[in-house]
Amino acid sequence: GIQTHMLDRALNALRMSPCPKDLRKLFYKVKKAQGTDITRIFCGLNDPRNVIPSIQYAKEAGMIAQASLCITHSPIHTVEYYINLAKTFIDAGADEICLKDMAGIGRPETLGKICKGIKDYKHDITVQYHSHAGPGFNMASILEVARGGCDYIDTAVAPLSWGTGHADIIAVQEMLKDAGFKVKDINMEAYMEVRTQIQEMMDDFLG
Repeated sequence: GIQTHMLDRALNALRMSPCPKDLRKLFYKVKKAQGTDITRIFCGLNDPRNVIPSIQYAKEAGMIAQASLCITHSPIHTVEYYINLAKTFIDAGADEICLKDMAGIGRPETLGKICKGIKDYKHDITVQYHSHAGPGFNMASILEVARGGCDYIDTAVAPLSWGTGHADIIAVQEMLKDAGFKVKDINMEAYMEVRTQIQEMMDDFLG
């Protein structure tokens, strides 16, 4: 019942430098055969010419195509800009939309309006919010996108949460429960096992 994700860097595919179309297509076929279900496609420039081919390659390979809106804060990157970008990706066949707030600088009110605008355009589209805790906006942003109809929130388990990581899953769960949202319970036995494994890995790596 678990769906696995991969990250697609548009023209770069799974690499850190551009690669030809036939290789991009092949990446999808291989990753699908290896058991990857969802691809999160993004272009740092939010250029549909870079994202739309990957949407098509993902669907041809039988994967779920999740197109990302790379979030930043500027006079150009308005609510309307992002809603129109999402419409372009949805019309091109995207199955899901990710609000990819990589630096965690998206403003909560703005993100909530973007999410609502996407849902108003296609109410059954899956929207996922991805952010990093760094600047301190993301807990408020999580609450606002949830109010805007967001379906999934990326979170982390301590000791990988906060800082340059995602918000902590327990804090997010408690905040959303308090706000009246229905959220699943956390298996605390499994949570502590994962947390222990991560801590041991970090201790080993850091010496």
